[in-house]
Amino acid sequence: MSSGTFDPNKFRVEDLFRAKEERRKQLASLPFQEKIKIVERLKTVPAAFKNERLIFDSFLNVCPDFAGELIQEWDVVEEWYAKRAIDPPLQPFDKRPDIIAVTASGRRIGVELKSWVNREQIADARKQERIQENILKAIGKQPPNKTQHIGQVWLSPKQLRFDAGDDLHFREQLFVFVEKVDKDCSQSPEREQNLLQDQDRNDFAAFPILEKYLDRVRFHSKVRHRSNNWITFPYSASFFSSKTMLDTLKRALLTHRDDEKYKDLRKHVGLDEVYLLVHYDFKAFAYNTPFDAPNFGFKEAAKFASNALQGDGGHFDRIFLFHFLCGKEKAYRVI
Repeated sequence: MSSGTFDPNKFRVEDLFRAKEERRKQLASLPFQEKIKIVERLKTVPAAFKNERLIFDSFLNVCPDFAGELIQEWDVVEEWYAKRAIDPPLQPFDKRPDIIAVTASGRRIGVELKSWVNREQIADARKQERIQENILKAIGKQPPNKTQHIGQVWLSPKQLRFDAGDDLHFREQLFVFVEKVDKDCSQSPEREQNLLQDQDRNDFAAFPILEKYLDRVRFHSKVRHRSNNWITFPYSASFFSSKTMLDTLKRALLTHRDDEKYKDLRKHVGLDEVYLLVHYDFKAFAYNTPFDAPNFGFKEAAKFASNALQGDGGHFDRIFLFHFLCGKEKAYRVI
């Protein structure tokens, strides 16, 4: 399936899961110094979502002629008026758009910045992260895996707040349960064979704390899985949906394009043109369905966005899609 014949309805969960795994491999293969640079950049991420300067500066480096000519000067809206001792327009237009710029020929351009994220996914993912972090804290430092048959243990937690008072009992019961499963495999060749094909267990009757916090535990054979941190969590497939991947982008574009608060922005702020810049940032990368599926990358996402808008920029003269990740910056004009 080539990018020219991309059909999101034919995508499988496995395709998108494989794409995200490939991204992890690419990051893991980077030289150590490059990893350090990424870590340092990610430390600034929380501020970046509030600091439009960082985003726009990165966009300008990638696309210096986005307005059809070079930019002579620019500033975030809060500083534009203050630095130049200019009286701002009346509220709420004193805060819109995010960026004000002047081109080499003197045209005054406004740029509104919006993030391409699925906020519902972010909320769900962060909740899941907190649950997993609390469970790992309860387990503590994982001892060496001394089981005969088990290579890796995947915990599937319930959507339940973990009580710190259960830490000790959870850890104790978990390792007793793992030992029990390992012995079962030793005593039953049939069970051992099943384990080689992965085995889900939820027989927690004798383990009330495990039953309280876990839906099930999946055991993987030592033949197939070996790792130091051998007690972990399965990768979530709930976010890997082609429909989610593309609908999130389309919904963001159409919502912002038609937002009435940008109506007559040129007149109220004194702008020649107003642009919309939708950026794919670290939050989207970390928590949302990846757009970089097999045979489908950022270029194809931009083409999809252009088709979704059908040449209609709404209250904006131009609309751009910007990939805002360190070392991967790309920008496309979609209107």
